[in-house]
Amino acid sequence: MAVAREARAARTFSDADAGLPALLTEVAQSVSAAADLVTREWVSDLRDQGMAIEEYVEVVGVVSRLAAVDAYVRGVGSHEEALPDPEPGEPTGERNGQVRWRNAFVPTYPEDGARYALSAVPAEEEARDQLHAQLYLSTEQMADLAYQDVLSRAQMELLAARVSLLNDCFY
Repeated sequence: MAVAREARAARTFSDADAGLPALLTEVAQSVSAAADLVTREWVSDLRDQGMAIEEYVEVVGVVSRLAAVDAYVRGVGSHEEALPDPEPGEPTGERNGQVRWRNAFVPTYPEDGARYALSAVPAEEEARDQLHAQLYLSTEQMADLAYQDVLSRAQMELLAARVSLLNDCFY
């Protein structure tokens, strides 16, 4: 929840003062409000400063899902919901032992690409897949190039490409 608070605050240029370590605060804020500045070198520097790649992947997962939900809520004319109180417990610490360094900023499995960007942490990849299925298409639907719902697949892709361009999202 502290990462989510920092991410939201960064989008309004305010300070959440969520009590995170400085490096974690920097990552939450940068991924949320300055993603165009995230580079391979920056991620490598985070590792040099002691951030585990899985921790970085978790932050990217939390921040990206929050941004997607917040953008959807604003897009339908509603207000962002208050973030819930944190639940007690520890992270699972589960890692995907099959990830490998390739050309992405983080190790991935089975290959590089937006679809596998969070694959180093199985819980993050699963959460991304679940939200992706609700806001766009499921993995199975993505494989069907003739998929039709309210919009045709071609219309969905055109809309997604335009939104990506407007948001400086290049994957």
